[in-house]
Amino acid sequence: MPLRSPRRLPRFLNRETSLFSRSIARARYHTVDRRARRRHERWVRFAKKCSRLSSLVASEFRTWIAIGIGTIAVSILLALLFSPFFDVRQITIQRQDPRIDPSDVQQILAPLFRQRLILITKSQIASLLETQYPDIDRIEIEKQYPSTLSVFLSLEPVVARVLVDSDDSSQDTQSGAMIGSGSYAYITRSGYFVSSPIKLSGKTPVPILRFTDWGFRPQNRTRVILPDFIERIFTARDILRTDFGLSTLDIVVYVRAQEFHIRTNKLSIWFDLKSPLQEQFQRFRQFLKTLSLDQAKIYIDLRIADKIIFQ
Repeated sequence: MPLRSPRRLPRFLNRETSLFSRSIARARYHTVDRRARRRHERWVRFAKKCSRLSSLVASEFRTWIAIGIGTIAVSILLALLFSPFFDVRQITIQRQDPRIDPSDVQQILAPLFRQRLILITKSQIASLLETQYPDIDRIEIEKQYPSTLSVFLSLEPVVARVLVDSDDSSQDTQSGAMIGSGSYAYITRSGYFVSSPIKLSGKTPVPILRFTDWGFRPQNRTRVILPDFIERIFTARDILRTDFGLSTLDIVVYVRAQEFHIRTNKLSIWFDLKSPLQEQFQRFRQFLKTLSLDQAKIYIDLRIADKIIFQ
């Protein structure tokens, strides 16, 4: 049960205290005046009540602040999702390659107009562009609210220049220009054929791949050779230079036959994709152990497993 509040003793119950008792009381309470002690106790109780009240108010305030922030966030999200103010109205294209036509890219990305800017993703843009630009290497997007979408495109680097041997001898196939187009032809890292009205290699020279297949007329941005085929060609070229000291002049590629001929400063060496490249170089080393390289004047055929043909 609750205790009753303290009260003073009735006057008739009070009795005089002795000097000895007063001295003990003063020593016990360090001569602190009773009124001062009571004022201190009242202040402590008041401070505790204020602390409890302030903590309660702070708790309620934090709750309302969290509710307010959540309401604002939901309102902003709903505005981004459903307000036409955040529709895509402008698309800017940044390119690093002259093969990219900004107006062409704008036309491809036309379905993105009037869509919510916040919902547009990099994969969505890639799916639209890959039909026209299959040699895309990197796509970066930047959303500038409320209605501007910036797209940065980077294409695969070209790794070789393409020369196409024409069936018509009147056509010039030594200049590196694609027949009938007046543009320069190249192969990208993934084997896509690309043409450009200007040189794409810049100051860095790229090797030359000569395609001699009958009827070989590749279209722009179509794959004409697999990446493994390109890798094997360049690996063979590097081994001939580092291990045998043979400099490559040009490389003839036969896509249908799946073989390539590397013409060096001394003779032509024939490779294919049927047997591993190391086995073919093992045959070449065996040839050099038995015969001198000067005995082969035109070519050495390393494609056949049980023998080496040379002329």
